[in-house]
Amino acid sequence: MRKTAFIISILLISNFVSHAQIEVAHVSSKYLKETGFGAFLNFSFPVSASNYVTAEAGLQYFKNSDEEDMAIVPVLIGYRYTIDHSGTGFYIEPNAGYNFGSTSIVVYENSSPVANDDGSYKHYEIKGFAAGITAGYLFKPSGPIQFNAGIRYERTFGSLATNTFSFRISHAFNFGKKSKE
Repeated sequence: MRKTAFIISILLISNFVSHAQIEVAHVSSKYLKETGFGAFLNFSFPVSASNYVTAEAGLQYFKNSDEEDMAIVPVLIGYRYTIDHSGTGFYIEPNAGYNFGSTSIVVYENSSPVANDDGSYKHYEIKGFAAGITAGYLFKPSGPIQFNAGIRYERTFGSLATNTFSFRISHAFNFGKKSKE
């Protein structure tokens, strides 16, 4: 219960600090298929009048009816390409990076739980290379803030591979704007 309260507190604080950058996500792995929620920070740095290099860090949390939970922490670099080259409208954003995460799902071998050296049970971890793509819509900027809505797919490759689908409503903090050449 304390772990759940801590994670929810972190998500709420992240939500206030990041100005409502939130997502509803669905994870699918060998041991857990569940819908949850997340919060993230997305920063974009212009490389042309309409395209950006992006950096993102977030937290996604999932819990099933058996009280098993999963927390995924992606750290990603990407490239946001606007389809009409205007810097607004529809875009695609491939990204790659690394996911850190853990679960409360116990590891079993031969129908028996695997114990750590200290006698506690070993839990699956979600650590590994991650790659994905977002398709969305960028609204016209309001000062340095540009709102967007998107649909995202991400795959984590590692000891416990995961597929995550999410719907996100967010805004990116844009640092500077290249002039059209």
